[in-house]
Amino acid sequence: MASPRRRPGRQAPVLALLTALALAWTGACALPGGDGREPSGAATSSYDPDPGGDEWTPCPLTGMERRECRGVTVPVGGGSHETLRLALSRLPARDAGRRIGALVLAPGGPGLSGLQEAVSAGVDYPRALRDRFDIVGYDRRGTGRSHRVDCGEPRGALDRLGSARSLRLVRDVIAVDAAARDYVEGCRLSYGPLLARLGSRAGATDLERVRRALGEERVSLLLHSYATVAGQVYVTRHPERVRAAVFDGVVDPDRRGPSYVLRTLHTRQELDDEQVPEPGPRAAPKAVPSDVRAAFDELDPGPPPLALFLGVHCTDFRWPGNLRALLRELDDAREARWRTRTVARDYAPCVHWPGRGEPLGAVRPGTGDRGGDGARAGDYGAADGADLLLINSEDDIRTPAAGAERVAMRFRAPLLTVPGGRHGLVGFGNECAERAAVEHLTARPAAAPDANLIC
Repeated sequence: MASPRRRPGRQAPVLALLTALALAWTGACALPGGDGREPSGAATSSYDPDPGGDEWTPCPLTGMERRECRGVTVPVGGGSHETLRLALSRLPARDAGRRIGALVLAPGGPGLSGLQEAVSAGVDYPRALRDRFDIVGYDRRGTGRSHRVDCGEPRGALDRLGSARSLRLVRDVIAVDAAARDYVEGCRLSYGPLLARLGSRAGATDLERVRRALGEERVSLLLHSYATVAGQVYVTRHPERVRAAVFDGVVDPDRRGPSYVLRTLHTRQELDDEQVPEPGPRAAPKAVPSDVRAAFDELDPGPPPLALFLGVHCTDFRWPGNLRALLRELDDAREARWRTRTVARDYAPCVHWPGRGEPLGAVRPGTGDRGGDGARAGDYGAADGADLLLINSEDDIRTPAAGAERVAMRFRAPLLTVPGGRHGLVGFGNECAERAAVEHLTARPAAAPDANLIC
């Protein structure tokens, strides 16, 4: 069965004519190592940004002639003096006279492209959002054109865990542990301190740098799936910088790593039954011109690499302290054998991952925020003034409704529950969810805290 990184996650479709090639980002990075290569199949674009520049430069697409792009320099964090650059795009509001501000989008994943999301939103999201907001997207650190992190696949003793008859009785745990340690050390040699700073705390730090680059005192947010974790951290750190926020498909980070990852693995049939969408155009293939598909594919970051999943999940969640404990926990889990073996093979490096000692836990408004990616679990600022709306499908297998309810209770935020199991609602034509999102982001009606809303 496929591992989570090999399956597509939530990504908005493209349904408009885009005859120009999409942005080909070639931004340099101050980090050591890394592949630094362009995504495979990338075509030449008319936009060739200066890797050292931080100014907006035109990068038009057909139907989006005013589209602009730039790089944003962000600190790696964790005491390092190194920096990296994020690829950022902005599509100005179509109705300048009624412009509200900037709407920052982020898809889930990890590993999905925010640049793709912005192109999709520019043509597929509700008209009121495209008319009244600058549509902003960026590739998060470690993804696509923002210093993609890739350390390859598990090999040798690690790979053999995928077919182990019993995880509790693995023959040579020492060899497996050594292979996991070697994998991590190989990654560290390529990416240095970035390896420990790929989680959602760093994601929240980057989001604040994006806001500054936009020159906006406050921004609106529309975050999907796993991006809602960094969103939770951001609105507690910087409530005064959030005008309004919608979280679509809400992840609760207060989980143990093994249990969370086990529930993200699904068969193809399960994904089809529960309407987990494929990336790319929603319309029938014959209805989508080839140049539209090519423009969207140009921004495709490729299959999310294992190292990115590890860099995010190993730091965001709680994991056992050693390999034997991890294998025992997985062996005791009441899950299908293929699930536990896949997690053992892919996530064994978590026991050695740098930065894994401070999981997020239950992100909730509080005190003691240090304002950086080094904040410990529970060290978050008050979210008073951050106007939130949470949206979740009732039977979503990717982001279960129970987790969304817990997050809503912590933030005292209204939660809109939508019937069915669709993962990804705003931007996919769900009229109820999109109407609620538009009202919240444009009119900001006074929904009562803790309100339980139903479509």
